[in-house]
Amino acid sequence: MIESKELNLKISGMHCASCAANIERGLSEIDGVNQVAVNYALGTARVEYRPEKVEEKAIFGTISELGYGAVPAAVAEVDFEQEARAAKRNFVSSVLFAAPIMILSMGGMLLPQLRLEARLEGGILLLLTIPVLFYSGREIFIDAWKQTRHFRANMNSLIALGSLAAFLYSSFVFLQALLGEHAHEAHYYFETAAAIVSLILLGRFLESRAKGKARDAIGALIKLQPETALAVIDGQEKVISQTAIKPGMVLVVKAGEKVAADGKIIEGNPSIDESMLTGESVPVDKKVGDMVYGGSVNGNRGFRFEVIGTGEETFLAQIIRLVSEAQGRKAPVQKLADRIAGIFVPIVLVIAVVTFAAWFFLDRNNPMTLKAPVAVLIIACPCALGLATPTAILAGTGKAARRGIYIRGGDILENAAKSKQVIFDKTGTLTAGRFEVVDFRTVNPDEEDLLFEMGASLESGSNHPLALGIVEKARSQNTDLTTPKNLEEFPGFGLKGEVQGRRVLAGNAAALQREDIPLGELEAPAEEAMSRGLTVVFVAVEGQVVGFFSLRDKVKEEASEVVHKLKESGREVIMLTGDNHRTAQGVAAQLGINRFEAGIKPDQKAVIVEAFRRAGNNVVMVGDGINDAPALAAADIGVALGSGTDVAMESADIILVKNNLESLLEALEISGNTFRTIKQNLFWAFFYNVISIPIAAGVLYPILGLTLSPVIAAGAMAFSSLFVVTNSLRLLKA
Repeated sequence: MIESKELNLKISGMHCASCAANIERGLSEIDGVNQVAVNYALGTARVEYRPEKVEEKAIFGTISELGYGAVPAAVAEVDFEQEARAAKRNFVSSVLFAAPIMILSMGGMLLPQLRLEARLEGGILLLLTIPVLFYSGREIFIDAWKQTRHFRANMNSLIALGSLAAFLYSSFVFLQALLGEHAHEAHYYFETAAAIVSLILLGRFLESRAKGKARDAIGALIKLQPETALAVIDGQEKVISQTAIKPGMVLVVKAGEKVAADGKIIEGNPSIDESMLTGESVPVDKKVGDMVYGGSVNGNRGFRFEVIGTGEETFLAQIIRLVSEAQGRKAPVQKLADRIAGIFVPIVLVIAVVTFAAWFFLDRNNPMTLKAPVAVLIIACPCALGLATPTAILAGTGKAARRGIYIRGGDILENAAKSKQVIFDKTGTLTAGRFEVVDFRTVNPDEEDLLFEMGASLESGSNHPLALGIVEKARSQNTDLTTPKNLEEFPGFGLKGEVQGRRVLAGNAAALQREDIPLGELEAPAEEAMSRGLTVVFVAVEGQVVGFFSLRDKVKEEASEVVHKLKESGREVIMLTGDNHRTAQGVAAQLGINRFEAGIKPDQKAVIVEAFRRAGNNVVMVGDGINDAPALAAADIGVALGSGTDVAMESADIILVKNNLESLLEALEISGNTFRTIKQNLFWAFFYNVISIPIAAGVLYPILGLTLSPVIAAGAMAFSSLFVVTNSLRLLKA
């Protein structure tokens, strides 16, 4: 069976949420297209399709037929200012013509003695209005025509109908004046048509600038990559382009320069500023063998490194992809807004027709017969509704990225904000994950050397943090270690093998029980050590227990405060660990965690997490991003701690590049603030339309004489969109 393929596109010509809904609906109707997600704020689309049923050119063709442009996202120029430049050009040109129109129209109204003769005034206004509508606002009318041809409607349809109605009516009045009919009674609405288009263009210009600011997180990351690098080729230092860098090359980074790729230091001990990647403001001291990442900035000491990752394989490239994908993923709350936006335009058209019919039959000579339906068409544009969610997601994920927190999408932000339970892995998450032997005990006092020789030699074959701690202690005592043979590891228990021809087992009490090895007199001292939060590793040789090591894994300095603040926020904190109950209890008591599960094997964590989810809780699972991958995937929100390329490749929903639990609090705070902003935006968008449409239709006119002129309606519509965008941008400053 052929797997589905994914096509990422850059869409041009979208002006509102209805445009995005039109494209989604049009592409979804193609046989072979499984899923479509269009992001209005980003101007992107993601199409999942079956290549055996539909070709890519059919997808591009459909988008073109709908009246929009599309190019593959991989080849689309990344220029967040281009949209703002075009919008500014259209707005400025419209103002050049609209300003004299307003002066001429309003001047005659304020000072009747200055009013020109009706036919002369009408002719001048007509000539000035044509370039405003059909040059500056040409994209509005072109797109509206394309939508009409396909029996669809969007925001441009409403604007075109409203401004065109005012323009055609005024042109008809001017024609009558030219023919000498009612010339003295001629009243034009050319200024209404020009003001509507100019205000719409102003709103789009301001909106495009604001959206660009929200998208700057990606732009800032892209600009981190230097264009050239200094490579050592045949013993000589040569400047090469970024595209010429290959794995295995040796690059030279001088003081103050940017690192061009990922690699390992082979010479020098620099201090690297990784703040744009990790959010860590303090430069990191590096030594030979340490990793450096492309985009980071060297301090005042030069160094050399061997290239490991280039292009799409670098940590920076993966982070850019993460942020891009995050800003394109919708929050569940947006689904309601998308559905409403998709049917909103047809509903508004019906309301406008009903409004016209009502005023026509009530009093066809009343100015409201034209003003009311035009105002309804203009003020009801669903811009604010379409921008409410994506702009907040843009700002929220952008701010998080600057802090070294990578959130994979709007759905993650919403779920994190609603979370009720936070489950922590212990080792490497709540604790530092670096064990040290603080005590040891043997059955016979003269078997200390045997304990270290057998136990540490066996553990030298493992990379487990406990094993590393035991080996380090043995080497500090100058113990001669032997390479173990026939090594077998039992996750959650321990390991066994042969050392110097003897069968050796090292592990927890459960490991000894599996082999029917009694603890004997070591049981009581081991229990006492575990009650103090220490981890005990027993060593048995030839089926007889020799002794045990007591190891301490230091609790992270910030862990206690983080747990306290999580509990203060109303969330329940739970700890899962493979350690025994006594050790787990000691750590839990130290951190103030009331609920924990001990003796849990890695494959059991996912089952426990799933059980919490089935109980109706929104679960956040926090782990090291590698061993805890199944549990992270099982949770509503998987949070991976740590730094390095491996972390970015993990399947966690939130990646905390700084290995610091305080970043978790930041992530949850940003999620909460973003979701709160989304709700504020949606409330404003709904409230604005619910209140403004009836007023524009004239329901208060017979009672209070209150209505909205089309010009005021255009200004209010532009303001509502700008309000939503600027409200979202507050997240960047919070």
